[in-house]
Amino acid sequence: MPLRSVLLASIDGLRPDAIAPDRTPTLWSLLEAGVYTLSAQTVLPSVTLPCHMSMIHGVEVARHGVTTNTYQPPARPVPSLFDLATGQSVRCAAFFNWGPLRDLFAPEGVADAVIHTSFSEPEDDWFVTDALTRYVGQRPYGLVFLYLGHTDHTGHQHGWMSDRYLEAVQNADACLARAIAAVTERQGPPNVVALADHGGHERAHGTDLPEDLTIPWIAAGPDVPSLGELPNGVRIFDTAPTVAGLLGLQASSVWEGRDVLAPVMVAEG
Repeated sequence: MPLRSVLLASIDGLRPDAIAPDRTPTLWSLLEAGVYTLSAQTVLPSVTLPCHMSMIHGVEVARHGVTTNTYQPPARPVPSLFDLATGQSVRCAAFFNWGPLRDLFAPEGVADAVIHTSFSEPEDDWFVTDALTRYVGQRPYGLVFLYLGHTDHTGHQHGWMSDRYLEAVQNADACLARAIAAVTERQGPPNVVALADHGGHERAHGTDLPEDLTIPWIAAGPDVPSLGELPNGVRIFDTAPTVAGLLGLQASSVWEGRDVLAPVMVAEG
Protein backbone atom coordinates (compact mmCIF):
# COMPACT_ATOMS: atom_id res chain seq x y z
CA MET A 1 0.00 0.00 0.00
CA PRO A 2 1.46 3.42 -0.93
CA LEU A 3 2.64 5.55 1.98
CA ARG A 4 0.58 8.68 2.63
CA SER A 5 3.14 11.40 2.09
CA VAL A 6 3.73 15.06 1.30
CA LEU A 7 6.52 16.63 -0.71
CA LEU A 8 6.68 20.26 0.40
CA ALA A 9 8.65 22.34 -2.10
CA SER A 10 9.70 25.92 -1.48
CA ILE A 11 11.13 27.78 -4.49
CA ASP A 12 12.76 30.91 -3.10
CA GLY A 13 11.57 34.14 -4.68
CA LEU A 14 9.24 32.51 -7.21
CA ARG A 15 6.77 35.06 -8.55
CA PRO A 16 3.40 33.78 -9.76
CA ASP A 17 3.82 35.49 -13.13
CA ALA A 18 6.97 33.40 -13.75
CA ILE A 19 4.82 30.25 -13.94
CA ALA A 20 3.90 29.29 -17.50
CA PRO A 21 3.17 26.00 -19.32
CA ASP A 22 6.32 26.09 -21.45
CA ARG A 23 8.67 27.35 -18.74
CA THR A 24 7.39 25.44 -15.71
CA PRO A 25 5.61 22.33 -17.01
CA THR A 26 5.85 20.59 -13.63
CA LEU A 27 4.24 23.40 -11.67
CA TRP A 28 1.70 23.92 -14.42
CA SER A 29 0.70 20.26 -14.42
CA LEU A 30 0.27 20.37 -10.64
CA LEU A 31 -1.80 23.53 -10.99
CA GLU A 32 -4.08 21.87 -13.54
CA ALA A 33 -4.38 18.63 -11.57
CA GLY A 34 -5.16 19.96 -8.10
CA VAL A 35 -5.90 23.28 -6.43
CA TYR A 36 -4.01 26.54 -6.60
CA THR A 37 -3.92 30.27 -6.15
CA LEU A 38 -1.55 32.70 -7.82
CA SER A 39 -2.48 35.40 -5.32
CA ALA A 40 -1.50 33.87 -1.97
CA GLN A 41 0.10 36.30 0.46
CA THR A 42 3.31 36.01 2.42
CA VAL A 43 4.24 37.95 5.56
CA LEU A 44 6.10 41.17 6.33
CA PRO A 45 8.99 41.53 6.21
CA SER A 46 8.97 39.54 2.97
CA VAL A 47 12.39 38.08 3.73
CA THR A 48 13.45 34.44 3.46
CA LEU A 49 13.81 33.33 7.09
CA PRO A 50 10.77 35.16 8.52
CA CYS A 51 8.68 33.86 5.62
CA HIS A 52 9.83 30.28 6.12
CA MET A 53 9.29 30.52 9.86
CA SER A 54 5.67 31.45 9.16
CA MET A 55 5.36 28.77 6.47
CA ILE A 56 6.62 25.98 8.74
CA HIS A 57 5.35 27.22 12.11
CA GLY A 58 1.85 28.22 11.04
CA VAL A 59 1.89 31.69 12.61
CA GLU A 60 2.41 35.35 11.75
CA VAL A 61 5.76 37.08 12.26
CA ALA A 62 4.48 38.79 15.41
CA ARG A 63 4.00 35.35 16.99
CA HIS A 64 7.31 33.68 16.05
CA GLY A 65 9.32 36.90 16.40
CA VAL A 66 11.89 36.29 13.63
CA THR A 67 12.08 39.54 11.66
CA THR A 68 15.41 39.17 9.81
CA ASN A 69 17.51 36.41 8.28
CA THR A 70 19.22 36.02 11.66
CA TYR A 71 17.38 33.52 13.83
CA GLN A 72 16.24 34.47 17.33
CA PRO A 73 14.52 31.82 19.47
CA PRO A 74 10.89 32.81 20.08
CA ALA A 75 10.04 33.93 23.59
CA ARG A 76 7.05 31.62 23.39
CA PRO A 77 8.08 28.57 21.34
CA VAL A 78 5.81 27.43 18.51
CA PRO A 79 6.05 23.83 17.28
CA SER A 80 7.20 23.52 13.68
CA LEU A 81 5.47 21.29 11.16
CA PHE A 82 8.48 18.94 11.34
CA ASP A 83 8.44 18.76 15.13
CA LEU A 84 4.70 18.10 15.13
CA ALA A 85 4.94 15.41 12.45
CA THR A 86 7.87 13.67 14.11
CA GLY A 87 5.97 13.76 17.42
CA GLN A 88 3.12 11.92 15.70
CA SER A 89 5.44 9.23 14.28
CA VAL A 90 5.84 10.65 10.77
CA ARG A 91 9.39 10.31 9.44
CA CYS A 92 10.60 13.63 8.02
CA ALA A 93 13.51 14.69 5.82
CA ALA A 94 14.72 18.11 4.68
CA PHE A 95 16.99 19.12 1.79
CA PHE A 96 17.97 22.76 1.37
CA ASN A 97 20.76 24.95 0.06
CA TRP A 98 20.52 27.94 2.40
CA GLY A 99 22.07 27.29 5.81
CA PRO A 100 19.83 29.44 8.08
CA LEU A 101 16.89 27.14 7.36
CA ARG A 102 18.49 24.72 9.82
CA ASP A 103 16.62 26.69 12.51
CA LEU A 104 13.22 25.73 11.11
CA PHE A 105 13.13 22.61 13.28
CA ALA A 106 14.58 21.19 16.47
CA PRO A 107 17.59 18.86 16.02
CA GLU A 108 15.36 15.85 16.55
CA GLY A 109 12.59 17.28 14.34
CA VAL A 110 13.72 15.44 11.21
CA ALA A 111 15.13 11.97 10.70
CA ASP A 112 17.51 13.16 7.96
CA ALA A 113 18.67 16.52 6.65
CA VAL A 114 21.09 17.60 3.93
CA ILE A 115 22.28 21.20 4.11
CA HIS A 116 24.17 22.60 1.14
CA THR A 117 25.38 26.14 1.84
CA SER A 118 25.62 27.39 -1.74
CA PHE A 119 22.87 28.59 -4.06
CA SER A 120 24.72 30.75 -6.59
CA GLU A 121 24.64 28.24 -9.46
CA PRO A 122 21.88 26.10 -11.02
CA GLU A 123 23.89 23.04 -9.95
CA ASP A 124 23.30 23.98 -6.32
CA ASP A 125 19.59 23.32 -6.69
CA TRP A 126 20.45 19.99 -8.32
CA PHE A 127 22.79 19.13 -5.45
CA VAL A 128 19.97 19.08 -2.91
CA THR A 129 17.58 17.47 -5.40
CA ASP A 130 20.06 14.66 -6.02
CA ALA A 131 20.48 14.25 -2.26
CA LEU A 132 16.72 13.89 -1.96
CA THR A 133 16.64 11.19 -4.62
CA ARG A 134 19.38 9.23 -2.84
CA TYR A 135 17.72 9.39 0.55
CA VAL A 136 14.19 8.54 -0.56
CA GLY A 137 15.66 5.64 -2.50
CA GLN A 138 16.91 4.18 0.79
CA ARG A 139 13.86 4.55 3.03
CA PRO A 140 10.36 6.06 2.96
CA TYR A 141 9.36 9.38 4.50
CA GLY A 142 6.00 10.85 5.34
CA LEU A 143 7.15 14.47 4.94
CA VAL A 144 9.90 15.57 2.57
CA PHE A 145 10.92 19.24 2.39
CA LEU A 146 12.83 20.55 -0.63
CA TYR A 147 14.10 24.13 -0.75
CA LEU A 148 15.60 25.56 -3.93
CA GLY A 149 17.43 28.85 -3.48
CA HIS A 150 19.02 29.63 -6.83
CA THR A 151 15.96 31.51 -8.07
CA ASP A 152 16.29 34.11 -5.31
CA HIS A 153 20.04 34.50 -5.87
CA THR A 154 19.46 35.10 -9.57
CA GLY A 155 16.76 37.65 -8.85
CA HIS A 156 19.17 39.62 -6.68
CA GLN A 157 21.93 39.37 -9.24
CA HIS A 158 20.03 39.97 -12.47
CA GLY A 159 16.56 41.18 -11.51
CA TRP A 160 13.21 39.50 -10.99
CA MET A 161 11.61 38.50 -14.30
CA SER A 162 14.92 38.93 -16.17
CA ASP A 163 15.96 36.27 -18.66
CA ARG A 164 18.47 34.82 -16.19
CA TYR A 165 15.84 34.73 -13.43
CA LEU A 166 13.37 32.91 -15.69
CA GLU A 167 16.09 30.40 -16.57
CA ALA A 168 16.58 29.77 -12.84
CA VAL A 169 12.82 29.25 -12.45
CA GLN A 170 12.89 26.72 -15.28
CA ASN A 171 15.78 24.94 -13.57
CA ALA A 172 13.87 24.77 -10.28
CA ASP A 173 10.85 23.32 -12.08
CA ALA A 174 13.04 20.56 -13.51
CA CYS A 175 14.40 19.84 -10.02
CA LEU A 176 10.86 19.57 -8.69
CA ALA A 177 9.99 17.10 -11.44
CA ARG A 178 12.95 14.93 -10.46
CA ALA A 179 12.00 15.05 -6.79
CA ILE A 180 8.41 14.02 -7.49
CA ALA A 181 9.61 11.15 -9.68
CA ALA A 182 12.02 9.94 -7.00
CA VAL A 183 9.39 9.88 -4.26
CA THR A 184 6.86 8.25 -6.58
CA GLU A 185 9.30 5.52 -7.57
CA ARG A 186 10.09 4.68 -3.94
CA GLN A 187 6.73 4.96 -2.22
CA GLY A 188 3.99 5.94 -4.65
CA PRO A 189 2.74 9.36 -5.76
CA PRO A 190 3.06 11.98 -3.02
CA ASN A 191 0.82 14.88 -2.29
CA VAL A 192 2.79 17.90 -3.47
CA VAL A 193 2.53 21.37 -1.99
CA ALA A 194 4.63 23.86 -3.94
CA LEU A 195 4.96 27.53 -3.11
CA ALA A 196 7.34 30.44 -2.70
CA ASP A 197 8.43 32.23 0.43
CA HIS A 198 8.17 35.68 -1.21
CA GLY A 199 8.32 37.34 -4.61
CA GLY A 200 10.58 40.19 -5.69
CA HIS A 201 10.92 43.35 -7.73
CA GLU A 202 13.88 44.77 -9.63
CA ARG A 203 16.77 43.22 -7.64
CA ALA A 204 15.19 43.21 -4.19
CA HIS A 205 12.35 42.06 -1.95
CA GLY A 206 11.30 42.59 1.65
CA THR A 207 8.78 45.38 1.13
CA ASP A 208 5.00 45.56 1.10
CA LEU A 209 4.88 45.85 -2.68
CA PRO A 210 2.47 43.35 -4.28
CA GLU A 211 5.40 41.94 -6.29
CA ASP A 212 7.11 41.01 -3.01
CA LEU A 213 4.08 39.81 -1.05
CA THR A 214 2.20 37.79 -3.67
CA ILE A 215 3.21 34.15 -4.04
CA PRO A 216 1.98 31.02 -5.82
CA TRP A 217 0.46 28.25 -3.72
CA ILE A 218 -0.23 24.93 -5.47
CA ALA A 219 -1.29 21.52 -4.16
CA ALA A 220 -1.93 18.30 -6.05
CA GLY A 221 -1.78 14.58 -5.38
CA PRO A 222 -3.82 11.52 -4.48
CA ASP A 223 -5.47 13.21 -1.47
CA VAL A 224 -6.02 16.62 -3.09
CA PRO A 225 -9.29 17.25 -4.97
CA SER A 226 -9.00 18.53 -8.53
CA LEU A 227 -11.00 21.71 -8.08
CA GLY A 228 -8.87 24.39 -9.69
CA GLU A 229 -8.45 27.87 -8.30
CA LEU A 230 -8.84 28.40 -4.57
CA PRO A 231 -10.74 31.39 -3.22
CA ASN A 232 -8.74 34.45 -2.27
CA GLY A 233 -7.28 34.60 1.20
CA VAL A 234 -4.58 31.90 1.24
CA ARG A 235 -1.66 32.96 3.44
CA ILE A 236 1.78 31.45 3.75
CA PHE A 237 1.13 30.40 7.37
CA ASP A 238 -1.80 28.28 6.17
CA THR A 239 0.80 25.87 4.74
CA ALA A 240 1.67 24.05 7.98
CA PRO A 241 -1.92 23.14 8.98
CA THR A 242 -2.74 22.20 5.37
CA VAL A 243 0.21 19.83 5.13
CA ALA A 244 -0.66 18.42 8.54
CA GLY A 245 -4.17 17.74 7.26
CA LEU A 246 -2.83 15.93 4.21
CA LEU A 247 -0.76 13.75 6.52
CA GLY A 248 -3.77 13.00 8.70
CA LEU A 249 -2.20 14.77 11.69
CA GLN A 250 -3.67 16.85 14.47
CA ALA A 251 -2.53 20.44 13.92
CA SER A 252 -1.06 22.47 16.75
CA SER A 253 -3.58 24.45 18.77
CA VAL A 254 -1.32 27.51 18.70
CA TRP A 255 -1.03 27.67 14.92
CA GLU A 256 -2.83 30.69 13.45
CA GLY A 257 -3.20 29.34 9.92
CA ARG A 258 -5.99 27.16 8.57
CA ASP A 259 -6.19 24.02 6.48
CA VAL A 260 -7.17 25.58 3.15
CA LEU A 261 -8.13 22.19 1.71
CA ALA A 262 -10.63 21.34 4.43
CA PRO A 263 -13.50 23.41 2.97
CA VAL A 264 -13.00 22.16 -0.60
CA MET A 265 -12.79 18.56 0.57
CA VAL A 266 -16.06 19.00 2.48
CA ALA A 267 -17.66 20.59 -0.58
CA GLU A 268 -16.46 17.75 -2.78
CA GLY A 269 -17.81 15.17 -0.35
